[in-house]
Amino acid sequence: MKIISLVLPTFNEKDNLENFVESVLEEAKKLSRYKLEIVISDSHSKDGTAEIAESLSKKYKNVHYIDVASGLGVGFYLGHSYAIDHLKPDILMQLDADGQVDVTIIGQLISVIEEGYDLALGSRFVKGGKNELSFSRRLFSRGSSFICRSIMGPWNIKEFTNSARAFTPALFKKINWDRLPWREQTFIMQPAFLHEAILAGARYKEVPLVFRNRAEGYSKNKTVGYTRDVIAYAIDARLHAMGVNLPFFQMIH
Repeated sequence: MKIISLVLPTFNEKDNLENFVESVLEEAKKLSRYKLEIVISDSHSKDGTAEIAESLSKKYKNVHYIDVASGLGVGFYLGHSYAIDHLKPDILMQLDADGQVDVTIIGQLISVIEEGYDLALGSRFVKGGKNELSFSRRLFSRGSSFICRSIMGPWNIKEFTNSARAFTPALFKKINWDRLPWREQTFIMQPAFLHEAILAGARYKEVPLVFRNRAEGYSKNKTVGYTRDVIAYAIDARLHAMGVNLPFFQMIH
């Protein structure tokens, strides 16, 4: 039986985590050919998320909890590294634990990898996808992806910022992590990982997803910082592709 490891990077998700994990475990019953392992990589949550994650890991043998430093990229990198070292997965997968993406995307992402692709991307902007966020957030997410497509490329990818993805362990190991800003505090990890995966030769395919709103509000400061990082990173990537070694994006080391 093949193994899928699903990483859930969390920070202050106590209101969502338990229900989301339960829904993932229920969805996993449909995956007759796979064993699903969940890795919750929590970034020092102060609201009780860590306690819930630890409780779930004791309740279910296929739920694992690790405590990591702050940042989505840190949770992403260390979560998948833990999975590779301890669970030996055939497929690596990531979702957010806030419930904005329906767990049925899991089967869709698996199907893409089974077709022979290295990277499966959930997308709001392909046929069948839908973005149910507020107008300002729809504008932000579509605008961020447009910036990445226009400046950094490739043009045939519609969605650069969503975290619903699956990929092979071989691709993860081929990524140049020294060049990838996985320690940043904004969400630049998502488009940056996609860019580095393509540089590593990934064969990719997008699948439609419906992205719902969440009860918790969205920080304006995060939006501003993320927008700044997306523009700077895309320009930096474009310059490097042209052979211009000008560090437009300042990365935390």
